[in-house]
Amino acid sequence: MRSPEQLRAEVYRLLDEAKRSLAPTVKQTLSAQAFELAQQAEAIASFPNDVEGLCVRIARYRHMLVGAGSEPKQRVVAQLLRDAEGKLQRISGTHSLPRQHRLAVA
Repeated sequence: MRSPEQLRAEVYRLLDEAKRSLAPTVKQTLSAQAFELAQQAEAIASFPNDVEGLCVRIARYRHMLVGAGSEPKQRVVAQLLRDAEGKLQRISGTHSLPRQHRLAVA
């Protein structure tokens, strides 16, 4: 999992690259990537630091994933779910999560 600071640095790099590009499709693609990374950075920064809070967040991401209509939204939510599960593993000190907390999609 990348830190919010690393993700924000990548956002600035992508936006700078988009600004310098002359091709509108390249600008749009880079800007969309930057937006996704910015969403991830802010979500990761707001992860709770307790097991119970993370379990609630993980359940919310699972619910969001089921209702995520667009592929970009699914990708962002799936990555956040993996990041939250990774943080849960680190703070709970376990190497495997209970079945209900495992990521069901790739």
